[in-house]
Amino acid sequence: MQNLTVRLEMVLEQVRAACKDPVPGRVIDVGSDHGYIAVRCLEEEIASSVICTEIHRGPAQRSEDALVEAGFEDRSEVYVTDGLKGVPLMNGDIVVIAGMGGLNIIDIISRALKDNGYHILENVTFVLQPQKSNEIVRNYLAKTGFVFEDESICYDRDIFYNCLRVVFKGICTALTDEEACYGPVLLRKYSEGDKETADYFGHLNSLFEIRQRSNPVIRSALEERKRNECQ
Repeated sequence: MQNLTVRLEMVLEQVRAACKDPVPGRVIDVGSDHGYIAVRCLEEEIASSVICTEIHRGPAQRSEDALVEAGFEDRSEVYVTDGLKGVPLMNGDIVVIAGMGGLNIIDIISRALKDNGYHILENVTFVLQPQKSNEIVRNYLAKTGFVFEDESICYDRDIFYNCLRVVFKGICTALTDEEACYGPVLLRKYSEGDKETADYFGHLNSLFEIRQRSNPVIRSALEERKRNECQ
C-alpha cells in the first residue's frame, strides 16, 4: 500500500467521501508530483481509473513511474499540461488540486469552467488543498457558485493544512470576512466543539493578529471572530 503523509491522507479522505456512487469513477490529480494519491485511489478501488497532470516532464515521469511500478499502467494516464488543459471533464469525476497556491487553484478552476461548461461542472467534485490565500479561494468559490460540502484540517510536520471538498451548483453567495478567513464549515465544526478545529483557530488567531496590520479583510474577520466568541 502506498504510504502518504498526514497531509495527503487528509486529502485522500476527502476523495473517499466524494465517492457517492457504488461504481467508482475517475480521479484526476492536478499537479500530482509523485502520483502517490493516484496510486492509493487505485489500490483502494476508490477510482476505476486515474489521470495525473503535471506542467513539467520530470514530475510527470515520476507519477508515471509510480503507477507503472504499482501495476496500474492500463488504468492510468499522465499528461504534461497546465492544470486541466486538454483534459475534458466527465460526469462523476473527482478533481484533486493539492499543494498549490490559492491563486493557481482559482486559475485552474476558472479555465475548467470556461472549457467544459457549467452543465458538466455540476457533476464534478473538487477536492482542494491550498497552501496559501485560503480566504481568496473561499470567496472565489462562493461567488462563482460552488457549495462547500466539507473542510478538514490536519497538523503535519509542524504546519497546519486545510482541505476543501466543493461542488458547483451555480448558486452565487457572499461570505462574511469571518467565513472567508476561517471557513464556513470549520466555523460550524468549531461551534460543535471539535478540538482539532479549535487548535487550528488558535493558530489562525495568532497569525491574523500579525497579518491584520496590512490586510483589512483579515482585520475585519478577526474582529468578527472576537465578537462571536464573546457571545
